[in-house]
Amino acid sequence: MNLDLPDLRLKPWPAWKEQREAWKKTAEECLYGHAPESAECEGRTVRQESVWNGQGKKETVRIFYGPGLKASFDAVIYSPAAPGKYPAITWNQFSHHDWDECPYEEAVTKRGYIIAGFEREQVVEDKIDGKNPARQAYPAYDWGAIRAWAWAQSRLADYLLTRDSVDGEKLVCTGFSRGGKAALACGIFDERFSVCAPICSGAGGGGCFRYLGDKEGFCQDVKKVESLGRIGSVFPHWWTKNFSRWWPSPDPTQMGLEQEFPLDSHILKALIAPRRLFSIEGIDDAWSNPRGTALTWRAAQPAFDLLGGENTVHYHEGGHAFSLEDWRCLLDYCDHVYRGLEPAAPLENCPF
Repeated sequence: MNLDLPDLRLKPWPAWKEQREAWKKTAEECLYGHAPESAECEGRTVRQESVWNGQGKKETVRIFYGPGLKASFDAVIYSPAAPGKYPAITWNQFSHHDWDECPYEEAVTKRGYIIAGFEREQVVEDKIDGKNPARQAYPAYDWGAIRAWAWAQSRLADYLLTRDSVDGEKLVCTGFSRGGKAALACGIFDERFSVCAPICSGAGGGGCFRYLGDKEGFCQDVKKVESLGRIGSVFPHWWTKNFSRWWPSPDPTQMGLEQEFPLDSHILKALIAPRRLFSIEGIDDAWSNPRGTALTWRAAQPAFDLLGGENTVHYHEGGHAFSLEDWRCLLDYCDHVYRGLEPAAPLENCPF
């Protein structure tokens, strides 16, 4: 293999500010599509209740957006009952049903965090030609589902920042799998998030387009590892239509034109600097390209060396999952960032 990663060509600050904007525009043109720069947004509480013997609160909030506030999606917010200002973790979820079965919210709030999850498929349905309320609200934009979900995560942040209980300097965006791709996009385009935490996000997220591999090594096996061609042909609704230029074959088992694509995930990761990027990957999660993820993690580091912030990757044992142990690691990392606490064990543990 002789496919080189695109050179970041880092420039000293403040020239990096212009360079960063250029990379963001490239990401919009070639991958994500464009989203509204601002939006009308309003949250209305649908129901609320006390949970865990009065130690926590659960609220369902409907977030209205778009012209005339005609479109909406639901968020479920768990928070500590005690008064105070808390860091808030936003989490894009597959569905409300998944959220109600989630075992993590009590542990998260007892550690002093608000956690706000929302139903991303109420924003854009995850299927080709599926329901697309976001596009109906804003028909002039060429965004794919990943960008729309990321944009909705920012609208949830808009609402959270109206609450006295939320510390606006301590916002986290996270998501798992395709939701991890959306969480990375959210962190790129919304600098209010001081921690961006994509989980097992793979191609178009924290993985790598040019180099595919599992824990055994680089393999370039598109039947084993998610590739540019795969996400282009099977999930075209995730991306701007311009992305189709780099996957000319409808066959998902064929490589795309990775060597010609002007981006790779190290550049997407670098756009988080000088804030904090905390990626979680599975050692046995071949589909999410654990070997390529390590490559782009290292290749993004010069941006963090130049600008500050942190670029941390944590590998869990096992495969494609966002487990209770992963949540513990994410909270340990947030405690490190927001409260100056050191985790019991180092969180950066790349095995490659």
